[in-house]
Amino acid sequence: MAATPTPQAYVMGHTDHERRRLSLQARALNPLTQEFLGRAGITAGMRVLDLGCGVGEVSAIAASLVGSSGSVTGVDFDAGALALAEEHARLAGLDHVRFVQGNVGEFAEGAPYDAVVGRLILIHVPDAYALVKHAASLVRSGGTVAFQDYDLSRSFPSFPQKPLRDRFTSYFVELFTRATAAADVGMRISYYLVNAGLEAPQCRAEILMEGGSDSIFYEWIAETVRGLAPKLEALGIVTVAELDLDTLADRLRQEAIEIGGCVSGPIMVSAAARKP
Repeated sequence: MAATPTPQAYVMGHTDHERRRLSLQARALNPLTQEFLGRAGITAGMRVLDLGCGVGEVSAIAASLVGSSGSVTGVDFDAGALALAEEHARLAGLDHVRFVQGNVGEFAEGAPYDAVVGRLILIHVPDAYALVKHAASLVRSGGTVAFQDYDLSRSFPSFPQKPLRDRFTSYFVELFTRATAAADVGMRISYYLVNAGLEAPQCRAEILMEGGSDSIFYEWIAETVRGLAPKLEALGIVTVAELDLDTLADRLRQEAIEIGGCVSGPIMVSAAARKP
């Protein structure tokens, strides 16, 4: 199916470094997602499907909202990520969460759901609109479809400006503009929801900002660059040698401490809509 990502198409790769990056990213994004899913109406007793669940962070948030009277199913094609998700759910006592290895663009087991959610999955599929339509087909009447995704077609500079950080975010913009179907997919979600036959969506765009010597942003950026390094070099954007990956997190931290102010992250768009 056109909306289906494949292991070969996933820009970030499937490695232990990538799963570490996902965990760092989750620490930054989870507060936004917790609030978003609450605003979207995810509540006790609901049955929720999490598309592209990865290491299970969004599934765990949904599980905390639906409680033991509800259930959450997470779907992903990365067996390694799912193993971590299952272990985290077990340690957290989330018995009402299950994980399935499968194709997000084709999965329909257990439908209709009360809600279908997804975080940072649309930017990795060749046809995001097709996946949104598929998600809409999996919810009951009155159910909710809720997606969060980046707009990586642009970036906002930190203040005061930080040349090293800004150089690397410019690499991200160029890569995702060239290597994905829609680098600005976050900004498109509300349009896709309406055209999939859902009611007028609630939307919000946010930019994470953080500073200080103990921020996770430096390692998060460095691990993101590590995952993207082969693609950056293949596209002629920058060589792996130029990236100096082993020192990047420390260099980003030192720059932020010396210049001061916060480091800004990418634009995160959240949009949710109900099915008539």
